[in-house]
Amino acid sequence: MAFTTYENRTNPHIAIHRDGCNQLRKRGGEHKDGQDHYVQHATHEDAIAYAQSTGLPPTECSFCNCS
Repeated sequence: MAFTTYENRTNPHIAIHRDGCNQLRKRGGEHKDGQDHYVQHATHEDAIAYAQSTGLPPTECSFCNCS
């Protein structure tokens, strides 16, 4: 199963989602002023490592239960 991280620097956080999570498509999957950034990862471990490397507070999506 693949994962996607959603990175937001305006509202500082990074969220880990399973690919296909409906939360990734909110507002058409894009936000104002380029404040967001999406990265795909092959594994949950890869997504966690990337999230930790950003310095942003990481969260796991409670809608897709990715953990």
